[in-house]
Amino acid sequence: MGNKKNQQKKRDDSYAAISRRRRKRNMIMILIPIVAAVIIFGIVSTSLYSLQGPKPLVVHIHPRLNVTVDGSPVTVPSQIGIDSLLWKDHSLDQYGTPGFAPLHTHDSSGIIHVESTVNRTYTLGEFLRIWGGLDTAGKTVRATVNGQPVSNFTNIILRDGEQINLNIGR
Repeated sequence: MGNKKNQQKKRDDSYAAISRRRRKRNMIMILIPIVAAVIIFGIVSTSLYSLQGPKPLVVHIHPRLNVTVDGSPVTVPSQIGIDSLLWKDHSLDQYGTPGFAPLHTHDSSGIIHVESTVNRTYTLGEFLRIWGGLDTAGKTVRATVNGQPVSNFTNIILRDGEQINLNIGR
């Protein structure tokens, strides 16, 4: 048995050991500022987002759209402007809330939800472009708003509580 001094682990002062210690110290000196920068960035961006928050809705109205094609009613699908399969045009996305076009449907009742973060008017044509699922090419479209005939259905301005009817035929 040896004495305690001989049993203690001796420090390796070889060239390889010194190089390992130096590399480890240099890595720590590099990693600490990087980790600190990431943490600071996270705190600052979270603070800015919480100060701004999501943009509030400025316009929130609900017109209703009824569609018939060759005399048969057509269901306006649920999730237009929400489900990617029913969201063909993204040109108005900047005016909606995250995950929603400013013109969308929640169910198949025909109610169009106009929920916008800016004060502007929207048209039926814009809603139909978002949907992209109603083919009117080469067909006659007769439109009414609250029972009154309208000559150009794509220019109908969406207003709260209005009843919009599109009769599409050959």
